[in-house]
Amino acid sequence: MQISVQSAKQNLGIEPAPHVHCAMSTRRIMLYVMLSLIPALAVITYFFGAATIVQFILAGVTALLCQVLAAILRGRSIKRACQDPSGLVTALLLAITLPPLLPWYFTVIATVFAMLIVRECFGGLGMNIFNPAMSGFIFLVISAPGIFYSTWITPTPNALSLATPSRVYEVIFKGEDPNILISEIKELNAQQEQDYTIKLQNQLQEQRAAAAAAATAAAATTTGNTTSSGETASDAAAPAEDLPLLEPVEPHVTADALTGATFLESIKTARKAGDVDMQPKVDFLSPSFMAYTYLGAAYLVGGLFLIFTHVIRFQVPLFFLLTIVGVGALWHNLEPSMSISAVEHLLLGGTMLGAFYIITDPVTTCGTFKGRILLSIIIALLIILIRVHGSYSDSVAFAVMLGNCLAPLMDVLTKRRPFGIGYRKGGLD
Repeated sequence: MQISVQSAKQNLGIEPAPHVHCAMSTRRIMLYVMLSLIPALAVITYFFGAATIVQFILAGVTALLCQVLAAILRGRSIKRACQDPSGLVTALLLAITLPPLLPWYFTVIATVFAMLIVRECFGGLGMNIFNPAMSGFIFLVISAPGIFYSTWITPTPNALSLATPSRVYEVIFKGEDPNILISEIKELNAQQEQDYTIKLQNQLQEQRAAAAAAATAAAATTTGNTTSSGETASDAAAPAEDLPLLEPVEPHVTADALTGATFLESIKTARKAGDVDMQPKVDFLSPSFMAYTYLGAAYLVGGLFLIFTHVIRFQVPLFFLLTIVGVGALWHNLEPSMSISAVEHLLLGGTMLGAFYIITDPVTTCGTFKGRILLSIIIALLIILIRVHGSYSDSVAFAVMLGNCLAPLMDVLTKRRPFGIGYRKGGLD
């Protein structure tokens, strides 16, 4: 290229653009994401067994083969494709969201669809318009709902003692009837629920006995047999004994799905009948729902790790969760027969996973900061709307896909001010 004297004096055409370099590479981001999911994977393994780890290995190998195949078809480096951990992130998210006892070929099909159709057909990493993991999840929900909703495991403390690697391998790869293992875990869960109910009943009796003893002791210290108002000591003690200190113990609803799908499915049936408020309250300390409390905390810990390592910005999950809680609480108060509580919206389903790992995907979200905030609020509203008036039990994946479609529009509505346009006196002050 010929460079004029004037251009040479101004260094035009011979210097690179002033790009800002950052030590945070795509590879490091993906490794941080996988590292942050270790607490959640440990919780899932304890409460749901070893099936999720087996599914992750299966999906990870499939994702790696898809990356190699795409590199061969494009004439790119196979070595570089093998070193790309983004496929493993997609595989891990799929393993977490898919049913634990899903037959191996369904997991392979979902992974191939996510990697080749959703990602590679649009140009590869950084070019896909939909989230690959959520796309694979929805693909199975729509195409194979029967097997999808019949291979969940009841969340049970120490389910790993029954759902061992060898047992789940027989179910996933050799076609052993999953209902046998599911029934065994349900029996363990029922025994734990019975022990938990007895514990609550004992606490109720102990507190009532303590209240009665305190009232009797207070009456005994009074001087004389008559109080200043003319009541006897026995009359004063009676109301304290009759005062209930705990709610009556009710049977708990058992949730059978990793993402709460079975419980939300039962709520959908109750919502159609208009009696959601008549369902037993969810006790997140009971054996059936304890897993979701720990799993939500694990996602929160992983999300904070991503925030402190500057992989994601805290504003996006913050506005998302605030919208879920605020709108969920408002809708529950205005229409309790149709909507579950805000805490149930928060902990059940894929809400916490979506807050830190799905809506923060830099590829499928908005390019502007204001757009990401606005899109997170829209996705949260869609989740609540679909859960209350939609046809699917859990709605995070569907809401995210709709949000991915809206991302380009949000970029236009929240476009940055071009450099030199809207100049104000004072320069950069």
